[in-house]
Amino acid sequence: MAVKPVFFLFLYILADYSLLFFLEGNPILLSTVSNILLTITSLITVTVLLKTYTNQNNQIKKFTLLLLLGCLSYSIGSIYWTYYEYMHMSPPTLGLYDFFMLLVYIFFIWALIYYFKTHKVVLAATYLFDILIFTVITATLSWVFIVRPFLMPTFDAHSLLMSITSLGYPIADLTILFACLIIFLYTSLSKSILLIILGFLINIMANSINFYQSAHTTYLFDHLLDPLWVLSNLLIGFSGLDNFKVNQRTYPKKYFRLFIPYSIMIIFLFVLYIHFYDIKNPLFIGVFISIVLLMIRLFTTIYSNESLNQEINRKNLQLKDANEKLKFLAYHDELTKLPNRHFLFEKIQNEMKATINQNQCHFYLLFIDLDGFKSVNDTFGHYVGDKLLRQVSCRLKEQLPEGDFLCRFAGDEFIMLLSDSDQIGVKKMAAAIVESLAKQYLIDSHKISISASIGISAYKETDSLLSVMNRADKAMYDIKKNGKNSFGIM
Repeated sequence: MAVKPVFFLFLYILADYSLLFFLEGNPILLSTVSNILLTITSLITVTVLLKTYTNQNNQIKKFTLLLLLGCLSYSIGSIYWTYYEYMHMSPPTLGLYDFFMLLVYIFFIWALIYYFKTHKVVLAATYLFDILIFTVITATLSWVFIVRPFLMPTFDAHSLLMSITSLGYPIADLTILFACLIIFLYTSLSKSILLIILGFLINIMANSINFYQSAHTTYLFDHLLDPLWVLSNLLIGFSGLDNFKVNQRTYPKKYFRLFIPYSIMIIFLFVLYIHFYDIKNPLFIGVFISIVLLMIRLFTTIYSNESLNQEINRKNLQLKDANEKLKFLAYHDELTKLPNRHFLFEKIQNEMKATINQNQCHFYLLFIDLDGFKSVNDTFGHYVGDKLLRQVSCRLKEQLPEGDFLCRFAGDEFIMLLSDSDQIGVKKMAAAIVESLAKQYLIDSHKISISASIGISAYKETDSLLSVMNRADKAMYDIKKNGKNSFGIM
């Protein structure tokens, strides 16, 4: 996030707290101003995310849309809360506001699951089940150890629907908390995603404090929580300024993340055993130890499978690299790295098919043979001769038009295919090649001069592969008989 948004965040939160302290003696005005600031913040968040969404054109666009819909629902709920509290001088009861807050949680959880799915770390179903396991267990423990003994008396005066709704908020917060934890462990994190997770965490903290205050009818923090919701909204909104880029850094938690649901289950069973059963009962002790051992065995199996999968992936990559190298060697010359005659034959056959099927222009074949190369090998050795062939191939590649084909046919022979060219253009190309190859070469302090003879043939619809090459070969030998260092067309 850039410096300006950070500066804006700081000033906005500072102004928010300043207003709250300044209006502390006027609770009605304090509540109204706080609600208005929160509404303005939510609208700023919607505006930023809407701009980000309209500028995107990739798979992360749906993730942005889901965040936008969640923030839009939050904005509508905030507007309704502000209006209702201003008109009735009291917060709204169970109804429309809670419906919009339910939509907020649905869209946010959906967005987190979609983000996880697009990274393709594991199946989205696995991720969803991890969340469900965590939610069910935490909800159960919360009900047994917190809600039933401490909070249920508070809700006795309310309807069952209101009690369920009130308890639904912390459960939804726990679900989002676990979703953020899974994303942190399973994916590479960018700055924008870190801002979103931080925004959710601040929102969960503010909601938890508010839930505790509501349950105990004590409002120690009261409107001091409002700037936290403001900050949460702004962090989620400003995350869009980074366009949700994904960094390529990873975290060393690959195996730990596999054990999360099972670890939670072990903790749950332990708490269940301690709370409901006699700790000295050997039957329950044996059952619990057996379950723990089964879990440990499952851990080791998962670890072994992961190691095996890594080894298989590594072998597959090695096999893929080996196949690519073999394929390259099968179709390329090892010395010059140019395509070889096998590649040439496939290329010419494809060109002939294209000429017949698409009525394309005829292509031209240039048969290039080096003059005096044998004497270079005899005088300086094959090591120098190999270096000379590499330099020749480099000069030929410099002359090759984009989209055309060059190969080393055999020894000191090269073949070039020119498509979409007329005879005048081909002759100019051949003359340029003759001139380029005739320039002196400097190899290991040896000054070497050679030349080239080029035979040219044009493909005709009645031609076969051999007839095209034979005409070019014959034209090349005619040039050699008549003085070399030139080209001829047949």
